This record gives sequence, structure tokens and C-alpha cells, in this order.
Amino acid sequence: MSLKKIKISNSQNRDSEVMYGGIAKVSQIKYVLPDGNSPSNLKILKSSVDIQYEALLSKHGSDDNLAELIINENPEINVEVSSMFIKHGQSVLIDSHNRPVNKVTAKEVVFLPDGTVKEERDITRRLSNILSENPVRWTGKYLAIDDTYNKFIFGRTYQLSHSSGLTFDFLFNMAKELFEKKSLMLLGGGVKGNEPLVFMDNGKPYRAFLEGRVKGETYLLLLHLSNLELKSIL
Repeated sequence: MSLKKIKISNSQNRDSEVMYGGIAKVSQIKYVLPDGNSPSNLKILKSSVDIQYEALLSKHGSDDNLAELIINENPEINVEVSSMFIKHGQSVLIDSHNRPVNKVTAKEVVFLPDGTVKEERDITRRLSNILSENPVRWTGKYLAIDDTYNKFIFGRTYQLSHSSGLTFDFLFNMAKELFEKKSLMLLGGGVKGNEPLVFMDNGKPYRAFLEGRVKGETYLLLLHLSNLELKSIL
């Protein structure tokens, strides 16, 4: 688990820098080949752009013409490139005519619950706010665990961990407070502590929910991140 630092405060507005990292799940299943060796993943080229359906349809005019051509000539197969192994590759942006483009204006699209576009806006520059002068704060909004799990989609979860005896007590007490209340705490960044958390410059903003679990003298403190909220379309 790769650990990074976050500056966070507790319900008494006392803050400290602690460690956080992703939770890696180790699979108990191991796949092997008939000879006992471990398999490896390979990328294989399916087809080139000029023989994909859209390109062939544009070239031959209709599905009927294309179907007849496929029966007689197999234009959808390029024997020189199909099934080639790809060892190195680079992503390329293309336009509607499958031509590479090098001047792109990125937009942020906001959707309504029914899937229609609400607005398009320029992407604003965001600075990371998890290790700044202002710590990540408790907003004071305790949220029932079941209700929060059913309202938000958690895209990722980080585990907070201590690096000393002092930070152990600091995090243990936070986890115990949340565990006893059976609630999640909504966290916020920025000067007023009401902004979404941004973990890297120009990264996505996330709503953050802190969950604590305690068992004896041990604790588990989880930071759930979400940028999707479930809403009724009615």
C-alpha cells in the first residue's frame, strides 16, 4: 500500500498530518497454464481504422452494399495487420472522420439525473487542498451509514493510518467517536472547510466521508470519496 500524507483535523479542530493509502485486495485465486507457468496479458490488434464498420459504411454507402462486399471480398479483414501483437502504444485523439487532432479544447460536462446535458463549461484549474495550510475539517454533519451508502457512489476508499504513538491516539479517538455514533462524517477542505477535496493539482473534486470502526484497542479509519450522487429522475 503506497502511503501519502493528508492534513486533517478532528471534531475539536486539532489537526495533524497522517498517512493515507489505497486498500489493495489480494486475490486468493491464482491462474496457471497447463504446464504450471503463470499466464501473461498481451494486446492484439483487432483491426485498423480503415476497415472498421463506420469507415467501410462511409466508403460503400449502405449496409446492403457492405454486406454484399463482405460476402464476396472480406474487406473487414486486413491479413497484414489483424492479430498483430502490440508491445508499445500511445493514445491519440481523433475527430469524427478518424483523423488525428492536436488542438483540443477540454470542457466539463454537467448532466441532469435523466442523462441530458445541463451545461458545458471550461475546466477550471484546481489545486490540491489536502496538505495545505488549512487542514481537511469535519463539517459537523453526521450522516447515517446506511443512508449515505444508498445515496452516494463511492469511487474509491482510502485508509488513514498513524506513524507514531501520538497520531495513533489522534486517529483512534476519531474512529471511536464515529463508531459510537454509527455515522459517517462529511469532510471539507479550503479556508472555511466546505470545499470538495482535491488530491492532486487539476484532479477531480470529491465529496469525502469519514468512517470509523473500532475493535478493542485497534481501529480502522476509512475515507470514502464520491463524485456521483444517486437522484430520482421523477
